Amino acid sequence: MTEKTALISDISVSNDHQLFSPILKFSNCEVIDTGVIMDHRIGILTGVLMIIGVLLSGCTSPDKSQPPESIPGPSIIDLEDIAATNSGIVLTDAIGREVTVPRNITHILCSGPGCMRYLAYIGETKKAVAADPVERDTQSPPPLPYLVANPQIRALPAAGKITDVIEPSQITALNPRPDLIILMGDNPQISADELQRRTGIPVVVLQDGDLSYRRNAMNYSLRIMGLVLGKSERAEEVIRFFDKVTENLEARTSTISDFQQKKAYIGGYSNPNPEGLYSTTSIFIPLRLISAHNIAEEYGNQNGLSGPFTIPKEALIRIAPDALFLDMTTWSLKESAVTDIEKSESLKGLPAVRQGEVYGLLPTSLYGEDHESDLMNAYIIGKALYPEKFTDVEPKVMADYIYTFLYGEPIFEEINKNYGGMALSRIPLFT
Repeated sequence: MTEKTALISDISVSNDHQLFSPILKFSNCEVIDTGVIMDHRIGILTGVLMIIGVLLSGCTSPDKSQPPESIPGPSIIDLEDIAATNSGIVLTDAIGREVTVPRNITHILCSGPGCMRYLAYIGETKKAVAADPVERDTQSPPPLPYLVANPQIRALPAAGKITDVIEPSQITALNPRPDLIILMGDNPQISADELQRRTGIPVVVLQDGDLSYRRNAMNYSLRIMGLVLGKSERAEEVIRFFDKVTENLEARTSTISDFQQKKAYIGGYSNPNPEGLYSTTSIFIPLRLISAHNIAEEYGNQNGLSGPFTIPKEALIRIAPDALFLDMTTWSLKESAVTDIEKSESLKGLPAVRQGEVYGLLPTSLYGEDHESDLMNAYIIGKALYPEKFTDVEPKVMADYIYTFLYGEPIFEEINKNYGGMALSRIPLFT
């Protein structure tokens, strides 16, 4: 994929800055990589105009002289955290350790939830010398987007026996031997210092982060990986891309007051295994991005629950959300979230069910936080809850736009095969 920035000038937006005028005048707004759509045959003219409208909605004229430090949101890596020496780069990792990283890294071990995803974002999976067991699973491979786009990862050797155990002896036996080990999260089985001592290989600990609560951690990890692998420019492009898409979502929904927020229920939440309807979570990033009310968060606050939990059917019926959104990993279950709805007379009476306001989502936590799926889910949820704010958005086209920027190709349809074709769609009930 050509990594480039396309400039569009004189584009006029409607007065409410949500939708684009069909007449394009030129202004100074920036769009990331719109040409990529055409390159992969998903950008027919209407699709291109739609994506331009989606990403430029509410944009402002950028100052071309602005350095990376001025990107809105989390600050860039503090200069005092990084120093160059003759032997390499000295940096401070996510848990405060000072690590000297060699220059010109050609082979890397990237382990832990989200680590290989970030490596794929910056286009450096070819340097990986091993994969985590979940990434090598060929019996029931998880449809993680970075693995779909980079299937060669599944053929890499393992660095440990099970998901959360890293074996120093297996690492030192790898051929080629890694120049650097990056751990996404501190490993409970062996400390980073002990792993570094026993392998003789520098170990850097980073954090997965997310697009809301832990955005600083996400950006820091991308920048550190870009720095040590000579891909700083690409890392900044990825950060700016996430900034632009999240800002677009905010521009569409920022005027929605608290009392106007629609109530959403996330069901079948996988963490990471498939679950039925009543598995939910109080922390769901897509709802944070579009000003929607997560009824599981309210219920959790009232009952001392946080993160994933099971909500009683009676509570779901009493709260009566405006729409239900189902993690479509549930599709693999004989008794899925969909059948839970169809077999329950009391659930059939929910206004959202009667009105067909039930939609399929992509899983977001199969192995670390899946940032691209968070964005895609935010668009389908926004379109369902606030249709007047998202009339110019086709979530499936938006999904392939995001996949193409991050991974170089449109892979939504391939991924959606795992979910009965129901991801990012209204789910037909009682058929």
